[in-house]
Amino acid sequence: MNDTQEKQKILIVEDDIDIAESLALFYRHHDFETLHVDDGAHVIQAVSTYQPNLIVLDVMLPNKTGIECCEEIRQFSNVPIIMLTAKVNQSDKNIGLSTGADDYLCKPFDTMELILRSKSILARSQGTVSFSKLTVVPEKGKVIYQDKKVELSTLEASLFSLLHNKPERIYSRDEILNLAYPQDRHITDRTIDSHVKKIRNKFKEAGITENPIESVYGAGYRFYLR
Repeated sequence: MNDTQEKQKILIVEDDIDIAESLALFYRHHDFETLHVDDGAHVIQAVSTYQPNLIVLDVMLPNKTGIECCEEIRQFSNVPIIMLTAKVNQSDKNIGLSTGADDYLCKPFDTMELILRSKSILARSQGTVSFSKLTVVPEKGKVIYQDKKVELSTLEASLFSLLHNKPERIYSRDEILNLAYPQDRHITDRTIDSHVKKIRNKFKEAGITENPIESVYGAGYRFYLR
């Protein structure tokens, strides 16, 4: 590799230290940079700050499973993910792939095979990996933006998630009523305006100066953070 060429980064998420050290050694031997995380609770932060080119993600982790981590990562990044697991059932493999993993290896596995699969996936994804400054975990009513956490109510989270999922689209109040609150007929236009105001205030209180929701005169609202 040319000395001026930046090395591709591999995030290794594995709580077995022997496996993790072995993987890190192999990846570095093949000219990759590595970072190791051994706890599911620290994965999202590591992905956001390290911004790896590929993630090797064990399924069984302390505090949060690899499946849960994969689902949350897919909220803000399309970074390739190879899942590792001791489970061998086809249904387990299907669950892993359905949550957004790109490949799946069962333990014990051949390390060279993992390296070759990694290189193949990286070659296909060259230049297409993207990250956002913002992570949304709607089921927990949580938004993380540039390491700042914003806690939203259930109704606020429904509204924010709707806008965030399609940032270029303007949603009218009627569309927000039908799509964000399909089961709640007590929500009104005024309630929506109130929720938008509360969300903006919560972002300000968290120290985020950017306005997360843009008002489009005569049309409605859209997600605005860049």
